[in-house]
Amino acid sequence: MAVTTTRRRIVMGLAVLLFGALTGGCVEPAGTGGGLQNLSGIAPASDGRYPTPEVDLPLKDINLQQLVNEAPDGSVVAIPLGRYVLSKSLTIARRKKLHLAFAPGTQLRVTDTDTAVILIEDCHDLKISGVRARHVEPLPEYECHGAVLSIHDSTNVVIDNCELNGCGAIGVSARKSTLSVMNCHIHHNSFNALYFSECEALVVGNIIEHNASTFQAYKCGEIIWSDNLIQNNGGYWRETRKPGLRLESEPDLRPTTND
Repeated sequence: MAVTTTRRRIVMGLAVLLFGALTGGCVEPAGTGGGLQNLSGIAPASDGRYPTPEVDLPLKDINLQQLVNEAPDGSVVAIPLGRYVLSKSLTIARRKKLHLAFAPGTQLRVTDTDTAVILIEDCHDLKISGVRARHVEPLPEYECHGAVLSIHDSTNVVIDNCELNGCGAIGVSARKSTLSVMNCHIHHNSFNALYFSECEALVVGNIIEHNASTFQAYKCGEIIWSDNLIQNNGGYWRETRKPGLRLESEPDLRPTTND
């Protein structure tokens, strides 16, 4: 059997890389390749940090969507500690070099389970840090409902030191994007902790636990995992005999046999 394309080698290498992570091993990155950048400025956690319990915070009456819309590109949006409840997604679209710096522990809630808690579209060099995000009333089982964080057509998006609580079908859903997920707690999601399609990504220093499945990737380039604590996740969506991992490449890039 011959493997003749660079992209196919990346996909096959990814399966080997993730096997070590899913079985409790600590996998070191082989290099960033693909122009991926760590924009967080923070080294990944290596001591297995555990999250702190959530406490009730006072409801804030700040219009969070307006605050984001009015912030100029290149700025840091400092979001005060508190609990924010929205009817629809907090949407960040067509922005550059923006940092949404939630005071650590700030709670963001969305009432509509059909929408993502945070929606990112066509953004570049965007960072989100410090938020504990979920829907107000999580659905008990997987249905076709919104992710906690949804990213589309964006480059160099960094999600750092956030809690992505399993209200949504997926903790981080990304399509046609490059991103870094760092130092986050991703748990109790009813479909996948992470779902990437046509992406490149760094997944570093996270706690990923109690999700219906760990990870799905379709037609992706380089994805690097390192120093993640991965435990107590299910198999591929109710298929308990399979590992919590699913990878697919383009049909014409699958291994072929030479005559």
